[in-house]
Amino acid sequence: MNVEKGKICSSQLPFLIAGFVQGSALLIDFTVGITEHQTWMVILAGLIIATPVILSYVALIKRFPGMNVIQINNMVYGRFLGKAVSIYYIFFFLMTLSFNIRDVGELHVTFLMPDTPFIFFLAVFAATCAYAVTKGIEVLSRISYLFVLVGLVVPISTFILLIDQMDFSNFLPVFELPPVKLLQGVHIMLIIPFGETLVFLTIMGSLNKTGNAVKNTLVGLLIGTASLLVVAVRNTAVLGKTQSIWTATSFQSIRLIDIGTVLTRMDFLIGIAQMVLIFFKCCLFFYALTVALSQLLGLKSYLPLVLPLAGIEVIIAATVFQSPVDHAGITQNAGIIYSAPLIVIIPPLTLLVAKIRGLRKNEGGKGA
Repeated sequence: MNVEKGKICSSQLPFLIAGFVQGSALLIDFTVGITEHQTWMVILAGLIIATPVILSYVALIKRFPGMNVIQINNMVYGRFLGKAVSIYYIFFFLMTLSFNIRDVGELHVTFLMPDTPFIFFLAVFAATCAYAVTKGIEVLSRISYLFVLVGLVVPISTFILLIDQMDFSNFLPVFELPPVKLLQGVHIMLIIPFGETLVFLTIMGSLNKTGNAVKNTLVGLLIGTASLLVVAVRNTAVLGKTQSIWTATSFQSIRLIDIGTVLTRMDFLIGIAQMVLIFFKCCLFFYALTVALSQLLGLKSYLPLVLPLAGIEVIIAATVFQSPVDHAGITQNAGIIYSAPLIVIIPPLTLLVAKIRGLRKNEGGKGA
């Protein structure tokens, strides 16, 4: 039995995926210190490598239409092993959501409102996400195009305003990145943001039709990646090698906008835009977490879990890291290691086991 009765129109899927990927624009900074002026290449390489993995998620949903990842795990692996695998998913959703909520808090106290208590931002943001999640996936999918619009307009407009500050020789020399750094950068991009689309194993269970799921997924990925590329190219062209010394390269580049002393200090605009995009991403993570956990617990609805989980997320987000530097360091290393098997190995393995066993959704999907 599904705990969510809402449905997503197939034409809304590209906007959901694009908005989700755009929500990771701030996290490009995790790779900049490693890949420097070749970050744009690493983004493209990450997309190319991640695409077959993400398509395995789509194939799994097409094989079990109308079922979420918890139901699929129970059907493919059995009740006990399936629950163990599902707990791994839930742990990933829980921790990744807390990291993203903390990103918002650090964004505010560092660049926007430094005198406001850190925990206040975390609590307000988590409560806002919780409210949005209670409205259901239908509402989130209907307004997803607005978030995609923000994710396209702001990077493109700031790119245009900074053209006179750009030096495209900053991209030279090409292909000088040591193989170790290249692999590390691609690994980060594979896990963040592309691998985090794992949440759609829960969300796609609400699709009304899965016939065009592959095409719509690829369109969403391309739109989201285009936004990330605009951000990476803009920051590199403006800041050059100095971008590796900043903790938030987008803010530093946007601060250089000065059009007739009228358009200045537009870093506040980028802060609002990034907060809006992270909000959308967190809402989808929060939705996936509540649906997955309620399905695991056998609840009839995910709504009773929304507020308790919001409180837990605030506590984790406030205590998990000591500083933004600590946050970046752990995410670049431990974070992408514990999540890699879940993102890269388990879904394709689940699809393979389902094919070997000849499993498909039947009788309404009794994997609950």
